[in-house]
Amino acid sequence: MFNKKRLLSWNQSVKLFGPAHRETVKGILMSSHFLEASIFMKTCTLKICVLASLSFGFGLVGQALAQTQPTTVNLQTQGRNPDFSGFSFTRPIAVGTALPATCQVGQLFFNSAAAAGSNLYACTATNVWTLEAGGSGGSGSGSGASFAAQLGDFSTSLASGTLTIGSGCSASTPCNVRIGNTVYTFKSSATVTSSGSTSGLVFIYVDSAGNLTAGSQATLSCSGCLYVSGITAFPVGSVPLATWTVTGGNLATGSGVDFRAFLSTKAVTSGQGILVTENSGISTISIDPSVAATFVPTPPTTSASTCSTGQFSVDSNYYYVCSAPNVWKRIAWGSSF
Repeated sequence: MFNKKRLLSWNQSVKLFGPAHRETVKGILMSSHFLEASIFMKTCTLKICVLASLSFGFGLVGQALAQTQPTTVNLQTQGRNPDFSGFSFTRPIAVGTALPATCQVGQLFFNSAAAAGSNLYACTATNVWTLEAGGSGGSGSGSGASFAAQLGDFSTSLASGTLTIGSGCSASTPCNVRIGNTVYTFKSSATVTSSGSTSGLVFIYVDSAGNLTAGSQATLSCSGCLYVSGITAFPVGSVPLATWTVTGGNLATGSGVDFRAFLSTKAVTSGQGILVTENSGISTISIDPSVAATFVPTPPTTSASTCSTGQFSVDSNYYYVCSAPNVWKRIAWGSSF
């Protein structure tokens, strides 16, 4: 029986636990790990003491291993509300000079070779990268696209040899094109692939009839759009969207050129016998009466009826000609041709 609290130490020479020397006790107490044998009216058998020693030893070994071996943390399973605001450096997005051929939805990629403001891409569908718009437009404070090239309408992207046109066009976010007074709406994307071994420039546009079209001298397969062979330039009256290059039967990565524009103008000039007048942005086209004769639906009632030189009219009896301002002449119809 022991009636007081004692510290035991291992005596290597006799292979037994015994009362600790003063210096040993001091060293143990000064260390961060020590074994305290507290005995209050209880018997300490050798078996119990040896077990305590082994437990103590394994604890020290375990801590030593934990301190010397590198630790890997799984943020998904071990992290909780991680806050990176205090980090001096973070780079969570993949960086490169060309878009990867494959991707999973939600993945982000920073294209360091793209123009500033057009670097960030998101994987919006399997193996489909879409340029993400950002920044503030002009001097405004709201968020949005700073350039027409950042708009999602009819944007083009190439992945795994397939060119996607308007990946963001949907029923909830339709892509609209106005030609004259008609607005054409597109609610789904289109894809273009090269189906031959020829080379050429691919012209992506909306034609004057409102068809999303891919035209080229190269052989193409078009899904959701119209393919027109032999095209070497954007047709007159079309709305240009983009061009891509086909080399040896393959669409070339990074060869796309964006032609979408929100600023445009159209000049109307007059020809012989035609007059063009502008009023508040409206162009009016009319015949120049000084050059071309005009028909008067209602024949004159007298020779002095109002008219301009060159005007003419007819009825069942006469052919009328205005020979001078407000001067009419008439010729009777003959009985035969």
